[in-house]
Amino acid sequence: MKEDLSILKTLRIEGFSNIDIEQIFNYLETLDYDLKQTRYIGTIISKNERLAKYFFLRDQLNIEINSSDQSFYINEILDQCIDWDEFWRLLVIKKGFCCIRLSGELRNQVRFTFLLGPNILSGPDADVSDSIYEEEDY
Repeated sequence: MKEDLSILKTLRIEGFSNIDIEQIFNYLETLDYDLKQTRYIGTIISKNERLAKYFFLRDQLNIEINSSDQSFYINEILDQCIDWDEFWRLLVIKKGFCCIRLSGELRNQVRFTFLLGPNILSGPDADVSDSIYEEEDY
């Protein structure tokens, strides 16, 4: 059954070991992820989970602005404006994001992998493209 899943094929292509894949599947099954709809997003090495989430999400927000003003730094602006903990919480609840700490350390740093898909926490509407705000009548 697992052999037919695209997430398994993706993880193998990305070079994950059998131990890593087993750990990832155990995590996903614990939170009742729909494995057919779960997608791999990426991996990062970091000192801890909080920093892993922060740098991974910030790096994923690729905003290019052509400006002759060399003092325009979008990442610094984002850092001051975004509550990254709340941003992550909403991604978990609304879109089914997860961050999995993989076993084994590399020079005091740990590997974290990111996936997304419908699960017990996100509910049945995790893949629906809707606003993070509750419905409001204007």
